[in-house]
Amino acid sequence: MFTPVLVLLTIVISVADAYRLPVVVVTSKEDLSVKKQKLEETSEVKYIVVPNKHHTFWALAFLKEYPNSYLIATQGVKYDDRFNKYIDAYFTNNGLSNNTNCLMDKSIEWPYNEISYYCFYSVEMLYEVIFYHKPSSTLILTDLAFNYSELGEQVIRAEGYLLRFYLWLTDGYHQACVTKPYKYFFRKKIDLVKNDFDQLMSRYENFNRLIMAHGTVIPYDGYHLFKLGTYQFFMDLYNKEKQTKHKSSIIKKFGFVIIVGVSIFIISKVVRS
Repeated sequence: MFTPVLVLLTIVISVADAYRLPVVVVTSKEDLSVKKQKLEETSEVKYIVVPNKHHTFWALAFLKEYPNSYLIATQGVKYDDRFNKYIDAYFTNNGLSNNTNCLMDKSIEWPYNEISYYCFYSVEMLYEVIFYHKPSSTLILTDLAFNYSELGEQVIRAEGYLLRFYLWLTDGYHQACVTKPYKYFFRKKIDLVKNDFDQLMSRYENFNRLIMAHGTVIPYDGYHLFKLGTYQFFMDLYNKEKQTKHKSSIIKKFGFVIIVGVSIFIISKVVRS
């Protein structure tokens, strides 16, 4: 008997075959054919997931191979004409939202008991959906963390010179942490981003394993390392922004008091004259 499978279309690592609802994560185009063969031998693909607005790789190709599966996506691709009529539903924090433009009429039941998710939509650059695989205590991210080490140069070399240059340029050799340009993405709606991070850290507190699209899997203590990585990166930025706004507010108030005082003085002189 076939086992239902969720195929996560993101450049990540792992195949969680040991659990009741396996999560097959596609790592590369070359890896695609190998996993497709494995799926055909052992499983039935039931869900194909687009986790953020950039990781849309092979979505339609997979759907063509498995036409009876559900294609579910981030709302970040809601207005992308390439997928608009193929996506069955979009992820929201209030459940799945059916796509009225989809050609198929399907009743979708998401396996909440095994895989929960959170829509981290405050970062418009990403529109990322985060997944938590309950049986294995695994958090699956796409672009909200990188995990590269200079000691793992062989792995990085295999992914190309462009990535190596980017990591060098953006101080990207940190554990479970985003790179420097993310401060611009986080800053745009910083209070909403803060709320999303708070939700993430409380909902999935003490998760064990961390899988991300860029870098190696963290098999243990993932929550703690992510807290020291991306979360601390954001909190440093958040606190700095709040301090800057506070100082700016004080300066503006002080300037306003001076202007009012000078205005009163000038008016009183004019009136007396």
